[in-house]
Amino acid sequence: MNDVSKRFEQLVKSTYKKFAEKGTILPVKTDQGIQVGDVLIRSDGPYKDIEVEGQVLYQGISLNAVAIRIANLVAWDKDKKLCEELYRLDTAYSRYFTDSKIFLDMFHRAQAAENWDRAEIMWIRYEDVKDRAINTKSRAEELAEF
Repeated sequence: MNDVSKRFEQLVKSTYKKFAEKGTILPVKTDQGIQVGDVLIRSDGPYKDIEVEGQVLYQGISLNAVAIRIANLVAWDKDKKLCEELYRLDTAYSRYFTDSKIFLDMFHRAQAAENWDRAEIMWIRYEDVKDRAINTKSRAEELAEF
């Protein structure tokens, strides 16, 4: 090995060690999904499932940061309350996001039908639920930070 390769290897090892000391397990891509310690994050389209030894603990997670943080907490067997809060926020975000898409579609349909009263109501509902989605996502990502 040349000096650059040795230095790079030392840097990688020291980085892994620093993360481990802080209680963070770095995710590793495998054929089955993303491995975080003994926890597997399996992708199901846009959603992620958290599995330990083939048993699904959390299902249908939307946000990557939440999935990785929950996987780390489960791998270290820490703070189940935080896991549940993150999962609750992620589920709420997913629901708000879906609702916002539905209301936006309903708004466009009402506009096409020239039903201006309904269009206005759907726009207001869309804006409300979009703001909720943004706030919920921000809160979830804030809690998911390492």
